[in-house]
Amino acid sequence: MSKRSSTPRGPMKGTPEPIAALNRIRILELDRPWMEREPLVDVRVHCPDVVWTERICPYLRRSVADRVNAAQSSLPPGFRLRAGTALRTLAMQSGGWDGYFRRMQTEHPTWPLSALRRATNKYFAPYDQKAPPGHCTGGAIDVGINDPDGNALDMIAPTQGWEAAYTWSNLLTPEAKSNRMMMVEAMLGAGFSNCRDEYWHYSYGDSAWAVRVGESECPYGWIYPPVALEVGYESAYAVDLTCETARDEHGKPQHAIAHALLAPDAPSDSEGSPIFSVGLYWAHGIPVTLHLGWPSALPSPVLYLGDGKEEGHLLGEANRTGDTITYQLTPEHDRRIVTNVPPAPAPAESSE
Repeated sequence: MSKRSSTPRGPMKGTPEPIAALNRIRILELDRPWMEREPLVDVRVHCPDVVWTERICPYLRRSVADRVNAAQSSLPPGFRLRAGTALRTLAMQSGGWDGYFRRMQTEHPTWPLSALRRATNKYFAPYDQKAPPGHCTGGAIDVGINDPDGNALDMIAPTQGWEAAYTWSNLLTPEAKSNRMMMVEAMLGAGFSNCRDEYWHYSYGDSAWAVRVGESECPYGWIYPPVALEVGYESAYAVDLTCETARDEHGKPQHAIAHALLAPDAPSDSEGSPIFSVGLYWAHGIPVTLHLGWPSALPSPVLYLGDGKEEGHLLGEANRTGDTITYQLTPEHDRRIVTNVPPAPAPAESSE
C-alpha cells in the first residue's frame, strides 16, 4: 500500500473524520440488551442481485442491507453493485491495523508512537477507541460496479493507488468520473454517506456516518457474526449443518455448538475412507463443540483443522457415542476447514 498522493485532486468536498469527533458520537444501542439491537442479515440471501466477493464476511445490519438493495435498484438495467468488504471481525480489523503499524515501525524507526499511530490510522480505523471501526458495526460496505457483461467499471483512470482514492478527484478521465459518480449517486441516494478519502467506502448508522451527516448520535456499535458451518467451496462434503452461538450480555460470542453429518455421496480417499470437509467460520478464539454424525460401522476419522490445503493440525481426542463423534476445538483464525484429508506435506528442502 503506497502513501496517499499530495497531488491536488479537486475541491475538498466531504467531511473530515478525526477520531476525536468519532469518539464523541453517542452509540444508542449500547443502552439496550444485545437481543434488542438491530440484527445482522446474510447479504448473500438478503441482497441477491449484488455481486459478493467469495471470501467476504457476508453480514450487514438489516437496515444497511435494505439500503444496499435500494442502491442496486437505482442502477441502470444490467449493472450490479460489487462488494469487496462488508462486516469485519475484530481479528480481521486488528490484523490489518497491526500489520500496517509494524510496517511503519520498520520504515520509520525514529518516529514516536504518536506519529506511528497517526500514520496507521490514515489507512486503517483503530480498534482500541470508543468508536468502533465502521466495518465492525455491520454498517459499512466497500463497493464497485460491474457492467452488464460482468466487467468492473473503471473508476480510477489514469490514477493509481491512493492517488485514485479521493472521491472528488479532478484527475480522472471523463469516463472514470462518470462511472464513479454513478456509484456515488446510487449509494448517497440510498441513505449512505461516503468517506471522502475512499471513494469505495460507504456507511450508514456508524460513528463515521454520524460525523459526516452532522448527527451527535448513531445507532450501531460493535457487533459480532455468528459462528457458522458452511460448504460453499470446492471439495466440501458435509450435510445437515446447524450451529448455535451463545453470547454474553454485549453480544460477543462465548461458545458455539455445531452439528454436521457425513455427506452420503462423499467420495472416498485412496484408502477407501469417505471424505469429510466443512468450513468453520468466524470462530477465531471461540470454543466450539462439534458433533459429527458418522456411521458407527466406520472407524472414527482423524480430523484436521486448517486451511484445507497446506496448513493444519490434528484435532484432539474425541468422544464417540453410536453414530455421533464429539470434538472440542478453538480455532485461531476466522476461516478454517475441518476435514479428514491430511494437509499437503511441505516441500523437501534442497540439499544443494
